[in-house]
Amino acid sequence: MEQSSRAERKTKRRKTNRILNTAIAVVVLLIVIVGFTIFAGGNDEETAAPEKAQETKQEQTTAVSDEETEKEQAAETTEEPAETDEQTEEEKAAEKTEEQTEDKTEDKEEVVVSEGTEPNVEQDIVNPNWEGVGTTQSGEHTSSFETGSTDWQEKEQALSYATGIPQENMTVWYISGNGPQAAIGTVSPKSNQDEAYRVYIEWVDGEGWKPTKVQKLEENDKGR
Repeated sequence: MEQSSRAERKTKRRKTNRILNTAIAVVVLLIVIVGFTIFAGGNDEETAAPEKAQETKQEQTTAVSDEETEKEQAAETTEEPAETDEQTEEEKAAEKTEEQTEDKTEDKEEVVVSEGTEPNVEQDIVNPNWEGVGTTQSGEHTSSFETGSTDWQEKEQALSYATGIPQENMTVWYISGNGPQAAIGTVSPKSNQDEAYRVYIEWVDGEGWKPTKVQKLEENDKGR
């Protein structure tokens, strides 16, 4: 009986020791797992921190670069557009017309107005820029003093051109010959017939009658 009870006690003690050893092993294993987890998690956080800092730095650099680009674009927008050497056809035509006008202006000579040297003549006016008024006549020219003829009408055009009085507002007092291819006419504006002008004209082949001199007469003098 006593030997049997000792055996039972030994068996129970062995079982108890096994349970304790197993529990200790489990506790140690848990401690190892927890420690590893904590250590591994710390390393991940330390690794993530530099990566996050690098990403933040890159974002800051990108933001600065974008801001500089916007400033450059704004500066380019505010700059005046560069002049181009290319011209449209209209611009070229306008420039050419302007140059031709300037050339004509430069070529024009000044009108000469002087005090009259003849009786009843107030002023002598000579315009070097006068030209022929044009003609519809062809062939050898013969001066005509028949009222209403083509040559007479062209003489009236020349008188109007020289004085600046429109034909519809011009009174023609007379037109007479002044040589084979020259004539003299006296005219007044209908609005003021006390104002009279004596006009000298000459024939130019292909150009028609051309004024050579205008005399402003004293008032009430329409004589030859």
